[in-house]
Amino acid sequence: MRVNGSTKMHIGPWSPNQVRTIADAVNSYNAERRVAIPHKVKVPVLIMARITGSHAISGKTATVGGVASTPIAWLYDWEETFIDGSGVYQNAKTQRRKSSLSSSTLGRAYNGCEGPQIIASSPTVLGPGITIANIPAGFTIKPIEDDTVVLMYALARDNGQPLFFFSCPNAIDGACPAGLVGEEPGGG
Repeated sequence: MRVNGSTKMHIGPWSPNQVRTIADAVNSYNAERRVAIPHKVKVPVLIMARITGSHAISGKTATVGGVASTPIAWLYDWEETFIDGSGVYQNAKTQRRKSSLSSSTLGRAYNGCEGPQIIASSPTVLGPGITIANIPAGFTIKPIEDDTVVLMYALARDNGQPLFFFSCPNAIDGACPAGLVGEEPGGG
């Protein structure tokens, strides 16, 4: 809103010149705020959620542990959970939120730690900083395991559709090569 500082009389203790100066300062402040603050402020909703499934994102693969075309990013199914009075996770609320309440892909969540492999066309690093070439044969990156409880963020995309994401590092899992079995810690 623009403040009109044009006056020929005193307003309270202020002269017409002081009123114009105050109005100019207010108008300048408001103009700066309009530029700095977007019109639609997106406030995330936090949900305690339990992962209930994972689906490899098409085209997001790499050679991991010597195996070509290994999935490296997933979309996750989830449902809201809570901790009851005895400290046990519960999913029994009839009004709980879950990924299946919207279309098959809109309600699914992204894992923020998988961001590097989702963004890059040919990733060499997995989030949160694992060099793919350093993963030994017999090991691979795993999706977040079912029943893992995460703090889920719910936002709206620019087009108003829901966006769900969480941040949890993926495990690198596999079997030790036979030459490493029984070795002492520190390589001794």
